[in-house]
Amino acid sequence: MKAKYVIAASVFTLLLLVLLQGAGMRYAYTSLMQRSRVSLDACFKQAFCEQADEQVNLLPYPAGTMTHLTYVPDSLHLSEADRLLCYAQQTSTILQDAYRQPAMPLDSLYTKLLRYLGHEGVCADIVIRKLDTATGHTLQTVPAGAVLPSPSGIGVLTSPRIFLHQGRGVAVEAVARLGYFRDMRGLWLLIGATLVLLAAVVVVFLGHIRALVRQQHSVQTQQQDFYQLAESMTVPLHRLESDLHSARWQQAGDEGRHLLADTEAALTRAKAENAHLRLHRMPSSYILAVAALMGVFLLLGLWASYVYREQWRTASYVAQVCFEQAFLDDTYRRGLQSAEANRLNERANSPFRSFTPYYQHQLRELMPLIFEHRTLPDGRDTLVKKPYSMGAGVVRFHPLYKGYGPRLYMAYDYLKTVDENPIYIPLDPLRLDSLFRAELRQAGMEVGSGLRVLRKHGQEEVKRVGDSAPLGSSSFLTTPLRLTEDNSVVVQGLVPAPQHCVVRSAWYLFLPLGLLLLFSLFCVVGLWYVWRRLRRLEQFRKDFTYAMIHDMKSPLQSILMGTQILSSGKLAEKPERAARILSGMLDECAHLFTLSNRVITLTQIDRGTLELHPEHLALRPLLDDLTAKFSLKSTKPLTFQVDCPEDFTVYADAFCLREVLSNLIDNAIKYSGNQVTIRLTASSTPTATLLRIADNGLGIAPRDLPLIFRKYERAAAAARSSRGGASGFGLGLSLVRQVVEAHGGHVTVSSTVGAGTEFTVSLPHS
Repeated sequence: MKAKYVIAASVFTLLLLVLLQGAGMRYAYTSLMQRSRVSLDACFKQAFCEQADEQVNLLPYPAGTMTHLTYVPDSLHLSEADRLLCYAQQTSTILQDAYRQPAMPLDSLYTKLLRYLGHEGVCADIVIRKLDTATGHTLQTVPAGAVLPSPSGIGVLTSPRIFLHQGRGVAVEAVARLGYFRDMRGLWLLIGATLVLLAAVVVVFLGHIRALVRQQHSVQTQQQDFYQLAESMTVPLHRLESDLHSARWQQAGDEGRHLLADTEAALTRAKAENAHLRLHRMPSSYILAVAALMGVFLLLGLWASYVYREQWRTASYVAQVCFEQAFLDDTYRRGLQSAEANRLNERANSPFRSFTPYYQHQLRELMPLIFEHRTLPDGRDTLVKKPYSMGAGVVRFHPLYKGYGPRLYMAYDYLKTVDENPIYIPLDPLRLDSLFRAELRQAGMEVGSGLRVLRKHGQEEVKRVGDSAPLGSSSFLTTPLRLTEDNSVVVQGLVPAPQHCVVRSAWYLFLPLGLLLLFSLFCVVGLWYVWRRLRRLEQFRKDFTYAMIHDMKSPLQSILMGTQILSSGKLAEKPERAARILSGMLDECAHLFTLSNRVITLTQIDRGTLELHPEHLALRPLLDDLTAKFSLKSTKPLTFQVDCPEDFTVYADAFCLREVLSNLIDNAIKYSGNQVTIRLTASSTPTATLLRIADNGLGIAPRDLPLIFRKYERAAAAARSSRGGASGFGLGLSLVRQVVEAHGGHVTVSSTVGAGTEFTVSLPHS
């Protein structure tokens, strides 16, 4: 992949992660607003109903007096909470009109609302507003002088309007400003710090990618100079070799100096480029990147812990709400059953002994609306109640359950009714557990549930139903709810092992978190890869420069030194020494020819201009010639074992096949011990010719096997060389592989460290 694509992908991914995180936080904000709106509406309605009941209780009548009637048509199909709210609104109007009571005090309503919201876990700044619905004019605010936030502001919620007096158009509403950004500032700081550190890592990463691109460009430039130098050496080398054979020492010296000058120029350019790159290295940036990544992982851990802890609190609150709602539904059912069972007894022993004049007036006025005359089949007339829900504003004591929310306020009110009836309907734990599980499922918590009944004193467990998993710190336990007036028996809901539910409930926050973690790991891998590539390229540049000196400059210097000695005439009386010097110079020329041919061949393959001239060649003479050549040149004891029939042929380009076999034999000698044995084997299959070159050398480590055919790969070779140090440009095996593949064949290798290596060349028959 090109560097510009990596850079573009990295920047795009980082921006995408920022957008995803913003979307997740927006989703969290929307979810919080929805939950808070539901809680605000429910708490405000219940606070209004409670305050209306308290005002009725303040009327100067004895307990049990019927003060007024309220009603709501059944056809409206209102929920229990909305039906009670309608009763409370009618009660507020009746208290002002019929009993000349002042309007509901907003301070008490404000106090009750704060208590309920605190129980619901809603943290907000509350303002209660009394207004004229016709004009929208604000008549009063509590707290006094409070500034109403804009309804369109961030984190601002407004409850439904509730009429204090519907005829006059006077209503109240609650306005809440959630402290979302204030309460979440810790998370925002974590997110901001994480993104800043990650951006710093990305900047360092991109900087090193650019450095890698510069290094690669520098290496390509050096290689191109080397290719051009190798191509330009061919003709001068032929002239130099001819001059040496003809003993034209002066001309040979001039050719050598010309070639050395070209080599020095290429070497100088390479050294200058290496120095420039070393000058612009950023070694300290790795320390910065590592420190930033450590900070990122630390902040991601804190971020995940913070989100999980907050979602744990939210999920435990949802479980508490679900249990309270299930308890409310169950006590309401028990209240209905108790009322039905005691209906006749209530008629005989009605607690209502007196009626206010207004109640009697209402009864006379509403009788035609409430009842209608019907004729029974036997001819008798009777009164039949019309489909209206009735509510009596009975003066009675409403206990204030401090610290409880609207659901428990209603539930304990129903429970008091159940306790006071002569026929008691006991708690059904199985039904309550079923209701609890249904509420959890409706709230999106697909988890197990259960409950247990306890004797509060001593925490003795009386009964457990539902999920029987052992309790632990990983379980939700709801607040115990009393079943008896003296709190001696309580019931408690439990949700075992809800961790997966907690994570799933905040997927919109954990998803960007996980993606940021993956991106951070990608940066770690990317930085390691770039660092490794930069080190390899830096090592390559050093090796390449050394190889130019060792394999090109040194042979030319040796030739120049030889021509100077021979041209001086000092060895005129020492022909044997002069012959050795000449032989050495010719060997150096042959070495330069070989290197030049390798470079030219590889260049032609890279450019797609290599022309092959395959033909059916007799293999045995070629092997005999190569074994004789290497046996003569080798400085080690060398033994060849040739297994090839005399008439064996191979279909290949003669020059290229000789180069391939020469390189493989040369490597076998170079990377062997003091005693070298090389086996050359030729065989044939129905589809290909197989040439095997095996040695008893040092072997190749398994980790180096995939690298040895790479161009300029010298690190592993240098480590295996019996001579140590530099071992050339690393072109030999690369040439072998590319030439064989150009023939349509392939090369494989098997090796055991310390035992030897075997190369297998497979060439198609034709």
